[in-house]
Amino acid sequence: MITRTLNKVLLLACLGLAMAPTAPAAESIRRAAPNQEDIDRALALVSCKADRTAFRTLANQVRGIATSGKSSAGWQPIAGEDGGYSNALGDMPGVVAEMQLPAPVLVFGHPSTRLVLSRSSVVAVFDEAIAADLTKALSLDAPGTQDTPAGMRVVQSAPEAQGDGIEVMALVAQRIDADPVPIAVAGCLYFTR
Repeated sequence: MITRTLNKVLLLACLGLAMAPTAPAAESIRRAAPNQEDIDRALALVSCKADRTAFRTLANQVRGIATSGKSSAGWQPIAGEDGGYSNALGDMPGVVAEMQLPAPVLVFGHPSTRLVLSRSSVVAVFDEAIAADLTKALSLDAPGTQDTPAGMRVVQSAPEAQGDGIEVMALVAQRIDADPVPIAVAGCLYFTR
């Protein structure tokens, strides 16, 4: 049950990511490269090495990024198809912001130059469709009979400090059939159950 729910959340966030424009107009609105501290903080979130509080702090810090069109903490709005900025619920469902890295970094042993922040996850984007490799390398449980390679492994779960839910951090990987080529995303899902 939890695996299906998590895969649906990640899939919704990533479907919007797969639709991200790569046209020169979208590139023209990019901001300056993030600083090393912003990159390190983001990579800790991607690899589930930062706690849920750090995720909430970042989410609060960049919550108005899509509507303001301004960068924050190294994160920037995602360009929409019309060359303007998309919003979290518009043409990029569930995706809040992205971080374009100035140079490739190794994330889970594979190079990536793009990180994406959604309402419940921080993931790295890979140019190759390597979700099956990531699922195996990260010892993720496969979701079962779905055609799209994906996986998840709960890294940490604990009762909420205030409330009756359970806070969960899980490593995830997903293959997305993007146009023109498939991509893979992998990172950390932060949610309360």
